[in-house]
Amino acid sequence: QPKKILAAVALFAAIPALALDGDAVRVETEGRAYRIHMAFDVPASVDQIKSVLTDFAHPSRLSSAVTAREVLGEQGGAIRVRTTFRDCVLFFCKTMLLIHDVTVSANEVRADVVPDGSDFRHGFLRWSIHDIDNGKSHVVFEAVMEPDFFVPPLIGGFLVRKALGRQARATAENLVREAPREALAGTGEE
Repeated sequence: QPKKILAAVALFAAIPALALDGDAVRVETEGRAYRIHMAFDVPASVDQIKSVLTDFAHPSRLSSAVTAREVLGEQGGAIRVRTTFRDCVLFFCKTMLLIHDVTVSANEVRADVVPDGSDFRHGFLRWSIHDIDNGKSHVVFEAVMEPDFFVPPLIGGFLVRKALGRQARATAENLVREAPREALAGTGEE
């Protein structure tokens, strides 16, 4: 019995690792902005994935860096959301505020930065999701974010890119783990 439990735990822990290969996440610098691109498969439907991406009630579900999330209102089909998150690169830790307008379409969830009140000058996050087969979906994530705060020169672009890549990968792994559970949540099955 303990061997079966350990085997199940090992298999479950390996599932996120299968979703992303070594080149799946790219982080580049564009002036003061950072561009992130990653693509991966999720064993869930488009609707399950969109449900997790728009689960504003559980702020840290996709990222442990997110400490709070609040829906501020809705206008013109966009949901305005304030997200607070904290991350560290070496000795430099920062709590950041991101206000963004979230729009959801058939195959996309997009969040556009609202600079007023944010710690970012401009940017967006876009999740493009497409069914592939057998209840799986292919996800392409793209983001461009320009911070509106000082990053110490010692930290530099390389370490920030590395931290952003780490966060993107962890978010993707959490999405791979969480999205398949969405089908169970609606049926009452566990």
